[in-house]
Amino acid sequence: MITGKAADRTVAVEVAPGGALQELTLEVSALRLEPDELARRILLLTAAASARATASLLHTLPEGDLDALGLNTPGETAEETTPESWRAQ
Repeated sequence: MITGKAADRTVAVEVAPGGALQELTLEVSALRLEPDELARRILLLTAAASARATASLLHTLPEGDLDALGLNTPGETAEETTPESWRAQ
């Protein structure tokens, strides 16, 4: 599992290899944030942790297995693989 935490520790996410969100932890102080700011922190942390988790997974698989699993190719950034519907508008 890969963990991402906000600098002020108000938000933490944990993602599995491949980037699936497994856990979201919000401190009480996070609930005092503006909704847009809270959403932005969650999305940025999830995207960064997902990119790290995917990179970690890619390094453990033989190259031919990537296409068969439908995983991102090395070099793609989290922004390129994050669905538009997840992005703050």
